[in-house]
Amino acid sequence: MQTTTITMGDVQYPYRLGTGCVDGIVTRLGELEASHYLVLCDATVAELYGHDLAARLRRSAGPASVLTHPAGEEHKGLGTLDTLADAALHAGVDRRGVVVALGGGVTGNIAGLLAALLFRGIRLVHVPTTVVAMLDSVLSLKQAVNAQVGKNLVGTFYPPVEVLADTAMLGTLPVREIRSGLCEVVKNALAIRPSMIDFLAAELRPDGRYADDVLRWMIDESVAAKAQVTEHDKYERREGLVLEYGHTVGHALEHASHGAVSHGAGVGVGMVAAAEVARRLGHVDADLVELHRELVGKVGVATTLPADVPTEEITYRLGFDNKRGYQPLPADHYAMVLLADVGQPLYQDGLPLTPAPRALVDEVVRELADAPSRIGASVGSAGGAS
Repeated sequence: MQTTTITMGDVQYPYRLGTGCVDGIVTRLGELEASHYLVLCDATVAELYGHDLAARLRRSAGPASVLTHPAGEEHKGLGTLDTLADAALHAGVDRRGVVVALGGGVTGNIAGLLAALLFRGIRLVHVPTTVVAMLDSVLSLKQAVNAQVGKNLVGTFYPPVEVLADTAMLGTLPVREIRSGLCEVVKNALAIRPSMIDFLAAELRPDGRYADDVLRWMIDESVAAKAQVTEHDKYERREGLVLEYGHTVGHALEHASHGAVSHGAGVGVGMVAAAEVARRLGHVDADLVELHRELVGKVGVATTLPADVPTEEITYRLGFDNKRGYQPLPADHYAMVLLADVGQPLYQDGLPLTPAPRALVDEVVRELADAPSRIGASVGSAGGAS
């Protein structure tokens, strides 16, 4: 397994990446000498990998239990967390236990917050099984669940002791989840690391089929992109806020759709919305908007909003965006990450945030909902394993 040290301020942890390396994952987990391993995953991942991993741990490392939660963004809430906390305690976990987050971003967030809260903090290990998780969510200390009005509004910051990733696990993903992860790769290229753009323009495929070496390149480049903005900003409250590019409209859409729209697909159309807002504010020209549409379209997700998600639901949830409060804003503005060019976020008050008039953003959202899709794929298409 290739090892990269993730550094965020005074926090460091190893990210170990391999292919077909489950034995190595079990070995590394065993070296933690946990009193109990809590393998947390959704029901689908439990059948694919969870029960096998727990059985391997019981044979070689010690007691292990599988805790499952319902799949889907709509279940990433305090109710699920409460149920899992009780199950963990009944399973016998103590302060020397380890929570193993086996799955995608939803599982990683739930498991991260669970680990932070049990006994005021026990060890956390991420074993990501989706593209989004491998190249995005495990590279952050943010652990959060959703409130009824918006995404990721209840949480904390908590580091894993390590990340153990096996790209062979991506082989069971539905195309929807591959596309979701690739939208985050496009975000990294547009907002942070424009040197990625030419490669992505040539290699992105709407069918979601990628060779392992291409996926490994995307993961490596995304690790480098995140390190570029979080190495000295572990809480992502300064330059790390650029990682929120596309997330203002993206999160609102994802939450308004009750999980029918994947995280990455929401971010994809959210980036198109952000580029159009920046154009109308006079910061960029139409060519940059078209570059957004081109790259997001090549991923295989829609660059417009789905007709079955009410526009008023999206604009309502925009008012609860998690970037509120970073800077004083008039009541009729949103704080958005906007670009002046690729890799050049606009700054105000020392932060990569720009006040955007609500009326303008809402207008762009309505137009993206009314416009015919430029590609055949629907934003909320196809479900499957996470």
